Amino acid sequence: MSTPTDQKEVMEKGEASTDQKEVVMEKGEASTDQKYNDWIAKVDDMVEWLYDYCDTHFRPTLEEKIADMEYQIGMCIHALDSIPQVFELTKGRLYNSIPGCYKEEAEHHLVNAVSGSRITWFELTFGFLLTVNFIFQTNLTPYLLDAWVSLGICFAKKRDYPRAKHYYQFVLTVKEDSMVLRQLADLELLYARVADNPPHHIDECIKYAQRALALDDTDGSYILGSAYFSSFILDGGWNHDNTLRSIEAYEKAEKTHEMKSNPELQYDCGIVNRFLENYNKSLICLSDAAITDPSLDVLHQLKMTVQLLDKLEGLVQGKSNDKSKGKIKGKSKGKSKGKSKGKSTETSLSSLIQSLDTIDLNLSYNRATLDVLAEGPDKGLAVIGAVRYYVLCDSNENSFVLTVFGIQKEAIKQGDQVTLLEPFCKFVDFEWEGKYYQFTSVRVNLVEQVLVNGNALSPSFAIRQPLRLYA
Repeated sequence: MSTPTDQKEVMEKGEASTDQKEVVMEKGEASTDQKYNDWIAKVDDMVEWLYDYCDTHFRPTLEEKIADMEYQIGMCIHALDSIPQVFELTKGRLYNSIPGCYKEEAEHHLVNAVSGSRITWFELTFGFLLTVNFIFQTNLTPYLLDAWVSLGICFAKKRDYPRAKHYYQFVLTVKEDSMVLRQLADLELLYARVADNPPHHIDECIKYAQRALALDDTDGSYILGSAYFSSFILDGGWNHDNTLRSIEAYEKAEKTHEMKSNPELQYDCGIVNRFLENYNKSLICLSDAAITDPSLDVLHQLKMTVQLLDKLEGLVQGKSNDKSKGKIKGKSKGKSKGKSKGKSTETSLSSLIQSLDTIDLNLSYNRATLDVLAEGPDKGLAVIGAVRYYVLCDSNENSFVLTVFGIQKEAIKQGDQVTLLEPFCKFVDFEWEGKYYQFTSVRVNLVEQVLVNGNALSPSFAIRQPLRLYA
């Protein structure tokens, strides 16, 4: 088994082993001491310590973190080698402690833990749970229920989702538990990313997460936020409200003790905030995640966000500069070619802007320019603009970035007159690492929100395929 060689890590391992010293020293008396309750409590403390270690121990790479975890698991398993069969569950939970990593040893020990439950190996292997008979024939102690939950987690890591779901649902027939409901919600979300019908599994995920929150308002917010965001990117409906629900749930999760400073939560908050064009918040969250856990793919996301900001800010500033140069050249009395080109540019832009007033607008909407919009959704307003390369210009010659979801790029071309119905406006104004970003972005999510040259877009321009964010 690979172990790190640097002195710092050796010290960490030594300290971790010391934490388990009491367990190791007492393992010899475990089989004869009648105070099993005390022994079980000590073993449970050891398992909880290992899971806490996993949640708070970060290394530069995922491989190094897994190596550290395997070392600590080995230490704990060594302490349990001579104790009774009843601790098969503990051994299984120890091997099961690495997030997202299936261990055959975990499955072996967990199967042994439930093997006395009067369910045959055939039934266990194929997931046939004789729930009613099992409830009456077996003394369902908390220990045994924990074994079934741990087995569900193990098979979820193995990507055997149907069997994992069977085990979780069986436990719920005995006891409604927020942790099990959260595990089911997480399982449905994993299933949504590989299944042919993502919306169904996302809906199931949301239902389980809401049931978990009904039992414990500190349990389920994180997975609920992930479900809402997954709904936005996977079901093809581009429902902006789901991104708002997602960030609201994430912010609630951040307030709980268990999730505070969790790097994966910080990472997910960064991604959702980028979709919401809260770029400053996005960069802060991603930076915090990168500092806490370097093994996450955060630096790449940080780079992408900064590059996007540079591009958007450059486009708006570039068009503003072009407009100023055009006006100056138009006023020049010289006879150079530059003057003629500038005058032509100004005339072309001027006529394009004047033509915006000729666009008919449904009486349900009030005509607006960029300076009238408020940040957020602007209900009942319509902005009419002309496409200038990759930005739009309204009738007051205000240039702005147009962000669209769910619409093919071929739908809008250079020189088109574009009407945006009830757009979402965002004012970007902040400084990051010495560079100042200031521009306005306008977003629409649906093909129904856009008219091109006064006409509704054909439904064939709509994009209904999911984003491949999890590919």
